Amino acid sequence: MVGWWYMAGHLSNKRKYGHIRLIVMVVMSVILLVHSREGNTRTLRFVTLEYPPYQYLEENNAKGIGVNMVNEVFNRMDKPFVIEFLPWGRALREVQAARADGIFTIYFSEERQKTMLFSQQVLINQSVSIFSNRDSDLNLTGDINELRQLRVGLVRNVSYGKEIDSAIAQGVINKVVETTSGTQSFKLLLADRVDVVISNQLGGFDILRRLNIQQLVQLHSEYEFVIPSYFAFPKTWRGEKLKQQFDATLQKMKSDGTYKAVLAQSLLCSGNDCKD
Repeated sequence: MVGWWYMAGHLSNKRKYGHIRLIVMVVMSVILLVHSREGNTRTLRFVTLEYPPYQYLEENNAKGIGVNMVNEVFNRMDKPFVIEFLPWGRALREVQAARADGIFTIYFSEERQKTMLFSQQVLINQSVSIFSNRDSDLNLTGDINELRQLRVGLVRNVSYGKEIDSAIAQGVINKVVETTSGTQSFKLLLADRVDVVISNQLGGFDILRRLNIQQLVQLHSEYEFVIPSYFAFPKTWRGEKLKQQFDATLQKMKSDGTYKAVLAQSLLCSGNDCKD
């Protein structure tokens, strides 16, 4: 027969371990509650490059096509956020180190995919083209090999899509002059320090307008690379969750017509840039 002292000890142990399990469950519930509240109230921090007309500061307010789209997506998600404009290289590092919650508008590359989570949904399609001085004697045909002997102005740390990036990596484009901004690249073009500038098409037109040099620079329509741009997140559990919500929300916007409406309201998109 089992002694009463054994049964009493057994019951005591059951109560003790029951209390421990209860404490663990309470702690877990508190942790989940904190994470849930943090996810609902925490202000997200997004970083980007000042890149008119997609994103730029005007009277200390973030504006542009990309900003309008991001506003619509995250307002639907009920996620408050702030946008910080940084040099592109620093902006990339902030997301890679998970100090920022997202970055836009960003081109995909396999190298970047190693350190960031890219949205499945395209945020905005962009067109990359080549510009030169209108009085230059360049006769470009669209063959990227003809850029081999030209001085090419590019913004440092910016991807220009698979074709251009590959041509640079393989040495086809080998006379690269790096700048910190598209505006600086076009100023070098006017100063005859580069032969051509590779730029996002709408961004290039915006710079020409702001510098009032539309009559001095020409677009080479032989070169037009349509490149999707995305929203990217840090490789964390929070980044993965945010990415899934982002993709679902943007997909719904494209289905219900809001996506095209936001682009149309921006009044700056045309041609390939207005595609889904």
